[in-house]
Amino acid sequence: MKWRKKISFLLFATFMMVNFICEAQNTDSTFNKKMAFKSATLSIKDPVSNIKFGGYFRFFGYIRDLPTMYPLDIPSYYYGVYPQQTTISVGTGYREPMMLLSIGGTAKKNITFGTDLMLNSAYDGNFENSSISLNLGTNFYSTLVSDFGKFKVHAGGISWYRQSKLTVWAEEGYLRYSLFERAPYDPLNKNAVDRYKKYYEQGAIDQDLRFGNVAFQGITFSGNSFPWWFTDGVAFQGILGKTQNNIANIVSPGKDDYCFGLRLNKTNQKKDSYALNYFSSKTATDSTSYIKREYDISTFEFNLNIKKLNLFGEIGFGSYQSSTFERTYGEAIVVNLSTPKEYTLLPIQIQYARIAPEAVNVNSSFTNTSVSELVQTTVIEEGGEPTIMTGFGGPVSSLGYLANNREGLSFNTELEINDFTVSGGFGFYSELSRINSVLSYNHISTGLFLSRISYFSTGYGPYGHLNSYYRGVYENVPITDSTLIDSIGAPLFDKFFCSSDLHLKYKTKLFGKDLYLFSLSNYNTAQDFLSILPTISKDAFIKQLNHQFDVCYALAPKVSIVLKHAYERVVASDKTELDRYDPFPAPNIPGREDLGVVGYEPTFKARNQYGQILGLGLDIMIGEGAFLFLRHSQFSFKDKNFIETNIKGSETTIELKINF
Repeated sequence: MKWRKKISFLLFATFMMVNFICEAQNTDSTFNKKMAFKSATLSIKDPVSNIKFGGYFRFFGYIRDLPTMYPLDIPSYYYGVYPQQTTISVGTGYREPMMLLSIGGTAKKNITFGTDLMLNSAYDGNFENSSISLNLGTNFYSTLVSDFGKFKVHAGGISWYRQSKLTVWAEEGYLRYSLFERAPYDPLNKNAVDRYKKYYEQGAIDQDLRFGNVAFQGITFSGNSFPWWFTDGVAFQGILGKTQNNIANIVSPGKDDYCFGLRLNKTNQKKDSYALNYFSSKTATDSTSYIKREYDISTFEFNLNIKKLNLFGEIGFGSYQSSTFERTYGEAIVVNLSTPKEYTLLPIQIQYARIAPEAVNVNSSFTNTSVSELVQTTVIEEGGEPTIMTGFGGPVSSLGYLANNREGLSFNTELEINDFTVSGGFGFYSELSRINSVLSYNHISTGLFLSRISYFSTGYGPYGHLNSYYRGVYENVPITDSTLIDSIGAPLFDKFFCSSDLHLKYKTKLFGKDLYLFSLSNYNTAQDFLSILPTISKDAFIKQLNHQFDVCYALAPKVSIVLKHAYERVVASDKTELDRYDPFPAPNIPGREDLGVVGYEPTFKARNQYGQILGLGLDIMIGEGAFLFLRHSQFSFKDKNFIETNIKGSETTIELKINF
């Protein structure tokens, strides 16, 4: 009888999907709430007419071959002899569904609901992991239109929220990136070349709802269209609940463990806007929930247009408190001025930023560098919750990415000459307080490949240098020169940082077909002296150069060829960590082979890293809302001085994505 019930249920579900499936989401792979939850006339005769379905199926498989590799032992993810030269897998290793079914509907007038059902990979050998489960929970939406205004409430599962740069925001930078690798949440376009065409014409591509937003669970509320004369252009929004930096319990009994945000803004007839923002977070840090950490930030935000000048930014103050930190307050200032080319020959955006070390907020667009006890937790699979620390110390950031305990200026511009577009800029910053003697940097070009060696791990690699996060890797670099640190490792120097970008875009014709060329260069440095431009001095602690070159050729309306070359270079000075020991010493057990380089001799030199990627791919449209993406890349990453760091191989991926 049980199997008959299961078959009946499957037949019913199939029938429902065939009859009520929504139109393909060609420009965004996520469920469109505005369309799916639009109120419809209630019908007693046909109650399911108000239910709509959407979603996608995404198959991702890859073959990775590493003929050159350091000894690897990660039993949580791999099985068999180490290192494994060849890996054949389905899925990315992250918690990303193979199939996502979004369901939305109208329960009553002005009350809508939505939920996502996800099916993980069925090919990982774990049947339980391939069962159907909730993706972001069940969400309820309600809209109330009254004589007093228009109000919206959203409650339930995980949603995506942004408020302001200094309160709740995920930084996007200046939207300069490579298009060769695709993220799981990247939407589909109408044809094979649209992704590259739009990036060339607009400097941006269609993004998932998550882009620039912070994951949040709880209640969001908003209001506008108030009837009183003094409320013309006034609106508010807010949240009450939890971000990923609060613990898992929805409510800690009798204890504070939540975040709260509120924004009140006004826009006048000239399109100038003003806003007051507030955000606070309280999180228990022990099993009794009595010991906790908390931080808050209050800001004034503005966006003014004055004779073709655009002045916008945010000014406020924030604080942090825990069992080891007394509450103190510090300023947070980010001010931008954009000038048209009529005034300055070229359009220029100037940014001044000063964020005190006391202003701490891990849900904002700036990086925390002043409080080491703040860590971020990310779920990688059902039941797994590894904790890693984000890049701490002094991050050598790309242009547009800010950090606290730092002050500086940046300049950006863009120039168009026929089919050629040049954009770029530079920035220089200094730390406000001497907190630690550590620097950190991301592997911009090679980070995606390195992160797949060990997901969400801290201190892996032969020397424990690598730390992986979602689709990326960073390294921490301590300063070890005895003249720059005291007996306990505290710094006796000031940190200064420089960053620069150069982005080139060009469109031409080849055999009558569109050809798009993209070149992106980043050069970032960290040193103990002030420099307006990134320095080439050998005294710089870290010098990092990245260059990524992408090509897209529209072979046919439904087929595009994509190519990539990426080069990464990182050079550290002898004032930083040196190679002093063999990470794989010869064993004293008879019959056991010596792992790694035989007869290893330390170089007593600092990091000297090279990374390179050569890639070829095809984007194939196989139907409306259905694409096939093929990629093959040759990859290498080595350190000339830490010689056990030597990785070389190839990776071939196939992605089939269908929207329904």
